[in-house]
Amino acid sequence: MKQKDNTRLTGRPAISVVVTTHQRADLLARCLAALLAQEAAPPYEIVVVDDGSRDGTRDLAALLDPRVRYHWQENAGRAAARNKGLELAEGPLLVYVDSDVFVVPGFLAAHAAAHRRAGGRLVFAQGVSVDVTRPVDPAAPGVPVADPSRAFFDTKNVSVPTDLLRRAGGFDARFTQYGWEDLEAGMRLRDLGVRKVRAAGAVGFHYHPAFAPGDLEKLARLEEERGRMGARFLALRPTWEVRLMIGLTPLHHFVFWLMTGGWRRPDGASPRLVSFLAERPALAALALPGLLAPRGYTALRQELAAMSAENLTGI
Repeated sequence: MKQKDNTRLTGRPAISVVVTTHQRADLLARCLAALLAQEAAPPYEIVVVDDGSRDGTRDLAALLDPRVRYHWQENAGRAAARNKGLELAEGPLLVYVDSDVFVVPGFLAAHAAAHRRAGGRLVFAQGVSVDVTRPVDPAAPGVPVADPSRAFFDTKNVSVPTDLLRRAGGFDARFTQYGWEDLEAGMRLRDLGVRKVRAAGAVGFHYHPAFAPGDLEKLARLEEERGRMGARFLALRPTWEVRLMIGLTPLHHFVFWLMTGGWRRPDGASPRLVSFLAERPALAALALPGLLAPRGYTALRQELAAMSAENLTGI
């Protein structure tokens, strides 16, 4: 890994960058190389929270720049890992970046500028996330930038005052599987009067490998996890807003009933359609989340039923 500056910080950093990771040693190396090559940034540290990796990530830590602090924990989920990063952070501004995101050289400077422009208002700054199907050089000219996401408080590229997130309670560690933990934390920030601003120059390239038929099982599992965590989300915040977000409405039920042939199939991704999408990765990225959504909906309803049974039996 290229090390641009091996000088240890002599005082408190202005920014703490928290990178949570699990089983992504190669991608983490690329992610950290980009973070260590920041230009015109305030003094910063990088806190890597390894959520139980067994793939050599720990060995990678021995080669890291002195600005990087490494913490390993038993696998406990993304919310718990982000909370550990929040606990370890020493800077007054906290930046979250996922380990499969590669940021541009002006990334941290742009996040810092967004908070300066806020002029003391309670804000968090959302950067620009660009989905790519191959690891890219974020410093290369001519890389197209288009952010399709409008997610509220998306922790793959977001900055927030450290004390403010602590006051909001951080992340709910009961989100032990994939999905919703960052949005739920963002809604608690919103309850405190915190508003979202954009950090237009804080661009991160989010790596999603092109779809192959062998990925279908993993994608279906993630959708089921997302459904189960959606049930947790609704239990914490039982509002119509959350029902719309997690897809628990009569309209969703009807649409998924049609997609699955009256629940005779698990989802709308037939083998023939999967083969068709495998030859069209861009179309697959758009279509598969919707096609697999019935899996998440079924897991959501099953989790809600189990939670209801537990409440009735006092477990």
